[in-house]
Amino acid sequence: MVSGRSEMDVELGEDVLTEILARLPCRSLARFQCVSTSWRRIISSDYLRRRLPLITSGVLYHGGPSGGGGDDGAKRAYTYACAPDGGGGGVAEAGDMGFFPCHDASTIIDGCNGLLLYYASRPAVFHVVSPTTRQWAALPAPRARTLLSVLAFDPCASPRYRVVCFTGWLPRGATIEVFDSERGAWRGHEVDFGIDTDAMTATMHYFGGALHVLAYSGHVVRVDLDTMACAVTALPAPVSCRARAGHCRGRLRFASSDGARLRIWELQDAGAGEWALKHEIGAGDVVPGGSSQAITFLFMAFHPEREVVYLWSPWKLLAFNMVERRVEEEWAFGSEKEGAHLIQIWLFPFSRHLASALA
Repeated sequence: MVSGRSEMDVELGEDVLTEILARLPCRSLARFQCVSTSWRRIISSDYLRRRLPLITSGVLYHGGPSGGGGDDGAKRAYTYACAPDGGGGGVAEAGDMGFFPCHDASTIIDGCNGLLLYYASRPAVFHVVSPTTRQWAALPAPRARTLLSVLAFDPCASPRYRVVCFTGWLPRGATIEVFDSERGAWRGHEVDFGIDTDAMTATMHYFGGALHVLAYSGHVVRVDLDTMACAVTALPAPVSCRARAGHCRGRLRFASSDGARLRIWELQDAGAGEWALKHEIGAGDVVPGGSSQAITFLFMAFHPEREVVYLWSPWKLLAFNMVERRVEEEWAFGSEKEGAHLIQIWLFPFSRHLASALA
């Protein structure tokens, strides 16, 4: 690393250098933080971060065999894919994970805001991998067999990430082990969901230091990963396999869809369980003039800062502006992936915390 200001910094000037850096792919920015301390400061600045587009990434499900239990069941064919840099739509392609030496020997089981969670059963080992910075970390083996594992990471808050493993079910809770990257070790806990465990789903959203878990009883359970305290909030609509939790502008949102119509609520008061209906869109809004009976879409994610949602319509990912009621961008996944099912996407800004999470 070169300390201080390089000759290039002096020749170009900071304003010109910032404009150049703002036009580079995020992967290049992650590497260029090591050029000099002045480059690192510019790349880490909030001004540059606001200039950069959100990173859009996803996981494709290719219809392979489904494991029947925990992380060590039959392999589930999850493949990482990402949209091209710079916005404007285009063709999304499977990410090149060849840099990760254990890619072929393990399986992607979850992802969160730019990091992927890999698992191999023999021997049992977790890896956390960053496709953006092409770095990875091997985790020590957990003490108990895991039934369900999720990754928790917020690149806007800190480089800290956690892996939450559910190791046993209780009538109204669970035993879990949590790996914390700051401690570098697993720690066991017992949590009380506050409702019957049989009602809990595997649909979870990490936000604000907590897992938000949807329950078929018509509730969302907030599990604080610092204190392990749980809070139960009633939802404004029933929970189905198409329901999702998310956030926008710092507020929790709930999306309910029947495949042809989508309704979105925002939590106004968690204590009182008060929700406000923000938007309602139908198939005719997504494809004006088309036959609504022939159009189906699945809600995937909220834009974290704008009134935009991301929808999966077979073989296309759509960015739909709910205020202007139009499709802003769309990404195709290619005819060779017909039959693929997009199960999860993340949208997050480039951040120095993303670049340093696995450093």
